[in-house]
Amino acid sequence: MTQGDDTPQENVQALRAVIKSTLTAPTPTATDAPQPQAQEDIVFVDCQHDPASQKEVVLWDDIILAFNDVLHVRHKAKVVPFLKGADFRVLEPRRIAAVPDAVLDVIIEGKSSQAESIPHKPQEALQDYPQKDITTTTTGTTTITHSPQGGSIQEVTITIAEAVPAPAPVVASGVSRAPQTIPDSTDSSNNNNGKEHTQSDVKDTTNRGPQLYVEDLDQTHTNADLGDVAAQVKLGDMYLDGKVAPQNYQSAMKWYLRAADQDSPDAQRKIGTIHCKGLGVSQDYTEGMQWYIRAAGQGDADAQREIGDMYAKGLGVSQDHKKSMEWYLKAAEQGDPDAQREIGNNYFKGLGVSQDHKKSMDWYLKAAEQGNAPAQCNIAVFYSTGDGVSRDYKNAADWYRKSALQGYALAQRSMGNLYKNGFGVRIDYTKAMEWYQKASAQGLLQAQADVASLHYHGYGVPKDYSTAMRCYLGAAEQSNKAAQFQLGHMFEHGEGTSKDYTKAFEWYIKAAEQGDGGASKCIGQMYYKGLGVLKDLNMAVDWYRKAVEQGNASAKASVDDALKDLHKQKN
Repeated sequence: MTQGDDTPQENVQALRAVIKSTLTAPTPTATDAPQPQAQEDIVFVDCQHDPASQKEVVLWDDIILAFNDVLHVRHKAKVVPFLKGADFRVLEPRRIAAVPDAVLDVIIEGKSSQAESIPHKPQEALQDYPQKDITTTTTGTTTITHSPQGGSIQEVTITIAEAVPAPAPVVASGVSRAPQTIPDSTDSSNNNNGKEHTQSDVKDTTNRGPQLYVEDLDQTHTNADLGDVAAQVKLGDMYLDGKVAPQNYQSAMKWYLRAADQDSPDAQRKIGTIHCKGLGVSQDYTEGMQWYIRAAGQGDADAQREIGDMYAKGLGVSQDHKKSMEWYLKAAEQGDPDAQREIGNNYFKGLGVSQDHKKSMDWYLKAAEQGNAPAQCNIAVFYSTGDGVSRDYKNAADWYRKSALQGYALAQRSMGNLYKNGFGVRIDYTKAMEWYQKASAQGLLQAQADVASLHYHGYGVPKDYSTAMRCYLGAAEQSNKAAQFQLGHMFEHGEGTSKDYTKAFEWYIKAAEQGDGGASKCIGQMYYKGLGVLKDLNMAVDWYRKAVEQGNASAKASVDDALKDLHKQKN
């Protein structure tokens, strides 16, 4: 990057900063030739050849590096848009087309929008709401992750959602959510790697690209500068999600603070989330809690639910399920479906209240009637297991379908299970495969293993060990123990590959370490027979016993047989 150089530049883009407040409409000229610029104001940024568009481009990150508080780039009166793919989504990393022999104007906020110091404490803490047992918790920094579709942010709020695996609604350790899968005789995994249902604390203000809709950004800036609270919150959202303005956590915090100083509960809650997630600041749950309390004191249901989550998980406060329940009730009484679902979870597990599956169902219904997909899935589990209601697979299928059609991965997998096993619907392996693939595409590892299982057994598709192994491998490499066990079996028996006892042993070990009793039994058999390892009856006995401890009843007979052989060997 060169500045103030009179020498002609090759393969670079000339840029100059223009403060927004000084911007005026350009006067049309008689020629399109570039107008002379003061060389000392010009910055040169390297151009890159873009293989996607086959154009010379300037990377947005390079522009941000050279200029603070960038709003957009203009060529004369025209906004230079981000380059997009065939699907009209902004290409990543973000880039604009270079304009040779022209000086592009980089529109910046200017002095009026320079970063301000960020206070670490709200002006006052509310005394009418629970604030006891607050302790400082220090953890690693958490960042927002971008979706594959061009930069939208998936804001992960503080939740306690985890699905409890079938065949029955078994409560997992910690503060996991209620059951969200149905029985599946082919899946020996208890892992739940499905995506949590989350509610973004920072609402998406627009799906429009920042270069195409810069007027919206400029108008929002103007309104925010004039003290409009809604505009200040919206501007904070824009800087936080990075779709309309360059992502800048400090700028987001600055505008949220301005709105919070005007008692905006929305802004106060979002500041709490920024502190809890460590976005541009050190992660601090205690600080986040104080901001949530401030918003909750104004009746903000989202903040009330967040406080409930923090008490449930012990983040910034001592874990207290009774207090968690109190806060969930405050939000639920305002109709918050996520809080209603959490109350259902607590009644199901007896956290902070006496266990009551009927009340659990009642609260799930309240949330489900508002379209809450996890609650709909939980209701389906009650019907599929007959827990608290008469078992009714048809009703279960109806509720799973409602949830699955909203894209909830656990429900999609459960729909696959229904079609595979004929529960509440006719057996249809093709539909089972379709639902498994939908769930697998969202990263649900159990569903990926289910897809592999259909290929392995030839259900609805030709039997194909090679495809099955490829699908199992994808899930196994992400620690799905059912897939790890199946890979061990395929390597041991040469299915879809040549026999390889060493690899079989390695995969069985991985599954056994996660508590898979079948894998532990297979390891015992390999020691018993000397397959891939030296024959060792003592080791065989140890692994058989471990399999029994892990719930594999058939391994008990193997223990007895190995002990008899060991006794004979000693004599």
